[in-house]
Amino acid sequence: MKHLLESHPGVDQVYLLVAQGGLYDRPTLVQTVLGSCVSVVFFSREHLLGGIFHALLPTAAAYETVLPPQNPFRYVDSSIDALAARLARRGAAPCEVECKVFGGASALFQGEAGVGEQNVRAAFEALARHRFRVAASHVGGEKGRKLVFLSHTGEVFVKLLGSRSTAGNRRASGA
Repeated sequence: MKHLLESHPGVDQVYLLVAQGGLYDRPTLVQTVLGSCVSVVFFSREHLLGGIFHALLPTAAAYETVLPPQNPFRYVDSSIDALAARLARRGAAPCEVECKVFGGASALFQGEAGVGEQNVRAAFEALARHRFRVAASHVGGEKGRKLVFLSHTGEVFVKLLGSRSTAGNRRASGA
């Protein structure tokens, strides 16, 4: 982390909690930690915009009768809808935006699809609906992840939690 800050002096820093997200037009280093939750990062090189969210549940429609609709970043599908709308307002067309999908670690129980898998499925479906291109993904598995996203370059660094060696550290670069 210190190395990233040294190589990108003057960047803003944000730590995303569950049900938070944003679109950044200033260089920003965004960190978050995921288990079954999902984050998608959005990057428009042409418009120098980067966006990310940290969503807890797959679809707003499945939970809106139980939980009041307070925040679009609580759900994967509405998070993607919200950031797609913000990008469009700033002039970034879906074909100009690179997306990367992270998270969705499995629950302790095997068998039917857990919330992590449902979150990942919801992300890919919503991104396809908006015609966003997915350049990279690091999803599933049994371990959580720490993400560091540089909004002004589109770079994402991933560390698997519980990894004792640096072999768990990976950079998710675009295609």
